[in-house]
Amino acid sequence: MKNLNFFLSLIFSLGFFQVKSFGIKNDNTNLLIYFLKEKNQVNIEISSEEEFMKKLMYKELYSTFNVGLPNQNLKFYYEMNEVESSISQQFYYPKRSTTYSLIKEKNNFSKDLFILDNEKTLDNFDFFLKQKLAPNKAKNYNSIGLSYRQNDNDLSFLSKLNKKGYIKNRVFTFLFGDDSFSETRTYDGQILFGIYPHEVNPYFDETELNFISLKEKEKWIFEFDSVKYNEDTLNDKMVKLDINLNIMIGTEEFRKKLKNTFFKESIENGICKENIFTSDKDGKTYIFYTFENNAQFKEIPNLFFFSKSLNETFKMSFSQFFMKNNQKYYFKIIFNKNPSNIWVFGQTFFNTYKLVFDFDEGKIGYYKTYSSNKGFIIIVCIIIFFVLIFGLGYLRGYMMTKNDPKIYNKNNMNYVIRKEYANSNNEKKNKEINKNDKNEKNDKPKKD
Repeated sequence: MKNLNFFLSLIFSLGFFQVKSFGIKNDNTNLLIYFLKEKNQVNIEISSEEEFMKKLMYKELYSTFNVGLPNQNLKFYYEMNEVESSISQQFYYPKRSTTYSLIKEKNNFSKDLFILDNEKTLDNFDFFLKQKLAPNKAKNYNSIGLSYRQNDNDLSFLSKLNKKGYIKNRVFTFLFGDDSFSETRTYDGQILFGIYPHEVNPYFDETELNFISLKEKEKWIFEFDSVKYNEDTLNDKMVKLDINLNIMIGTEEFRKKLKNTFFKESIENGICKENIFTSDKDGKTYIFYTFENNAQFKEIPNLFFFSKSLNETFKMSFSQFFMKNNQKYYFKIIFNKNPSNIWVFGQTFFNTYKLVFDFDEGKIGYYKTYSSNKGFIIIVCIIIFFVLIFGLGYLRGYMMTKNDPKIYNKNNMNYVIRKEYANSNNEKKNKEINKNDKNEKNDKPKKD
């Protein structure tokens, strides 16, 4: 794996990358882009619990690209729930760009030159030009839309790349940690565009790839066959994926279940507190729960999401969803104050499971993930193998010595004797011979 990653890291340069390895033809249809995670400093002391949750909620992924002539270097966040891309006038100045043009004045729909690298550009990069907002308004940012829409009219970033001939299929994958194609610590991961990961990396097993179809004509939303909280079956089974979400958003049904079971005693004793905050990004109000430092739980519940199509039960332990800060525990599953029946999975899910998004087919692929016990079993099997080899070798040697009398008879075995011991034995033998000779002479009859 290290050799593989090293080889790839030599191929890919900073910013924008073309895949050219593992037998893939150099046909300019496969792209790899590095990304970084926004560094929200949630570990520092923050004035209130609400502010802490605001910082904790999102950890956006972004890359930087040049836009327009002369170039304006902009930071773009990847948005899985937005089809169109957008640029804010807080960071971009259209009047400075000689290649900028306004398409629709009503909604500030615009286009400009988007530079991927020295050889690849999107001449007509469509985007919504957003107004510069006051500091107290929702977060203002530039975005690249990766959301699914059945009829996107070539507005999405994937469609732009495909139409330009830079990717052969509208497919993409987020690569984190050990799944990354490079070991560089400069970036937090990559996005692979145009092909499936198993076409590049043999550690993605195509035979273990299963698909689930999307439930709606827009966004990456699908439905599980069953959802359980421990042994209790929940009715809400729809899930939306958001790569930037640093926590998880639960349903109203699940929130009520928690308040009547897991949270109940802590709420009654004043150890658990219900709070609300308004997100700077989407402007929605959310409910969250905090616990005092002395909180104790009799059990650690689990959530189980089963999909027949994906051939998997996705298990999530509550131990994943507690975070300590400033002598309080924060529960990292929050809830929309406007009751919702859709779960939203974020980076905890992406970091654990290998997913691929197929825009052309309107489906999500999942590479079967096996428990780390598999590695332990392999090690045990290797140990057993070597023990058997050693045992068979010992048995064979034992049988050979038993069946060969020359080998089996220890008296016939020749030993190497140290020199001083050999000389001592020879001297001893000579003395015994001389002694015997004297005795023989003494025993002869004397002549009269």
